Amino acid sequence: MDDEKKLYFLREEIDTIDSEIITLLESRLKLTNEVGKIKEKINKTFQDIKREEDILARIESMETKYPKEELKSLFRQIMSTSLSKQIENE
Repeated sequence: MDDEKKLYFLREEIDTIDSEIITLLESRLKLTNEVGKIKEKINKTFQDIKREEDILARIESMETKYPKEELKSLFRQIMSTSLSKQIENE
């Protein structure tokens, strides 16, 4: 296979993975919206700093080739979006 074809197929794989990531993020957002509804029902604050710290600590402890600081930055953004959506759905 020549390099142009290989590049094409690799990019197609990346596009497929990107779609899977988006699907997983949407599933996560749906779950966090449900969490927000429960928190509202039981009068808990939406933001849970301890939970956020636990998620970041779990990332720190994972064996991964992906740079951990970048992963933690991504998850901070994901958690921020989840929190915003919980508050918006209030």
